[in-house]
Amino acid sequence: MKKTKLIFTVITVIYMVLTTSLIAQDAAKESASELKSWITYISSDEMRGRANGSPEMKIVANWIADKFREYGLNPMLPEGSYLQEYSFTGRQQVKIAERNVIGYIEGTDPSLKDQYLFLTAHFDHIGVRKGASADSIYNGADDNGAGTCTLIAIAKALKNSGVRPGRTIIFAAFSGEESGMRGSRYFVANMPVPVKNIYADINFEMIGHSEQFGKGNFYMTGCKTSGLDDLIKTYKGPGKINLIDTISMAEQLFNSSDNIAFSRISTSPEGVITGIPSGTFATTTHLPHIHAPSDEAALFDFDNMANLTDYFSGMVLWLSKSKSEINWTDPKFTRPR
Repeated sequence: MKKTKLIFTVITVIYMVLTTSLIAQDAAKESASELKSWITYISSDEMRGRANGSPEMKIVANWIADKFREYGLNPMLPEGSYLQEYSFTGRQQVKIAERNVIGYIEGTDPSLKDQYLFLTAHFDHIGVRKGASADSIYNGADDNGAGTCTLIAIAKALKNSGVRPGRTIIFAAFSGEESGMRGSRYFVANMPVPVKNIYADINFEMIGHSEQFGKGNFYMTGCKTSGLDDLIKTYKGPGKINLIDTISMAEQLFNSSDNIAFSRISTSPEGVITGIPSGTFATTTHLPHIHAPSDEAALFDFDNMANLTDYFSGMVLWLSKSKSEINWTDPKFTRPR
């Protein structure tokens, strides 16, 4: 009788393991398919390369806001809006009207909920440019449809998990990055929460490819400036995902995306920089299709991207509950007081 019961227990355990594995595989396939659908849409020829000030940018901003709403993010702006309107002067002194898309999930830990973890990405690109190539639309699938849709995928994953974060998580999709990080700089200058209460900013950009560094590998900019990467590397998430901190070009790229709007809020006459520890997650540095008409969703490794977004979702939730401080390691930087 005991032997029969033991056999039954073993079979049950094996069945549960196999079932869980199959469910995980099915979820990964669904996630890859969904990412492909989203990125193909916002980087389609119909979106004309999402140049700042274009009608297509307004369409994409509203689409992002709809996704934020669908996946349970609260609107961040007054009167229940997800859209932060702003304008800047472009070339030939033309006024360009744009908007950021901002939503949040309120934290639940009484000791942490008034701290803020930012997740950011830009959704603009460089539009249509005539040249020698017959294809003049710069679709911007990896730069940065990939990062934008990563934000949406994380929002959906957190909603489906049913687990609430410790810190408040703010999701910010910025326009204006390709015009000098106008959107992120405007947002930081008009911050709706106390700057000194921001825990960190994690920015997502160009994570649709795996051919340069291999499947499951990503790098973070700013590893030499703060302890953010060291903390993240202690997270043990699903799959074989690795944060590479030996990419020499990563330090140069630290200043080249929206994370820097958080890290360089102001500079004193003595050269001390006040800002928030930040970094950009990416999987490529120099593929030839960046800022080229060949930046198409058809070139993506969507299975790898789905595995990464699954990992990022768990990591973000874990980071929202972490009791560890994130400090600057570069003495030129200091946190707001």
